[in-house]
Amino acid sequence: MARIYVPANAAMLRTLAGTGELKPVSAVHAVTSWLRREAPGADEEDLEYTAFADAALASLPLLAGGAPRRIVVSADVPDDLLAEHAEGTGADFDGVVKLKRVAAVHADDADAAVDVERALADEDPDFDAVEAHVLDWYAPSELQELLAALD
Repeated sequence: MARIYVPANAAMLRTLAGTGELKPVSAVHAVTSWLRREAPGADEEDLEYTAFADAALASLPLLAGGAPRRIVVSADVPDDLLAEHAEGTGADFDGVVKLKRVAAVHADDADAAVDVERALADEDPDFDAVEAHVLDWYAPSELQELLAALD
């Protein structure tokens, strides 16, 4: 099994809550062979955080017209469904994420919305303000509460 970090938006979370499945619409992120080679002394937690942060940044283009909050779904999936990109933490995922495989959902709190909106509106955004916000952690059982907060 591999831990993946899926860039998402509120509509995707509603689908996950309603159907029990999430189909990524872009690359997922994971601790890839490339990342391990690039950071040979890093511990697993640091590698996972790098992949997670890349997924959070990758969620920004998915937010157009929706709640201005970065969302990442962390899930455990079979290794054979992942095809790592040559560089970076990106990977293609050939499947759907089942709710029972979701380890956690992470989302910006309301305080981050202004910085996210600013980054989305800028043609040459500076992501430092967005990345300064730490995404909140939600258990899969809290998905409905998170969706209510996003509305």
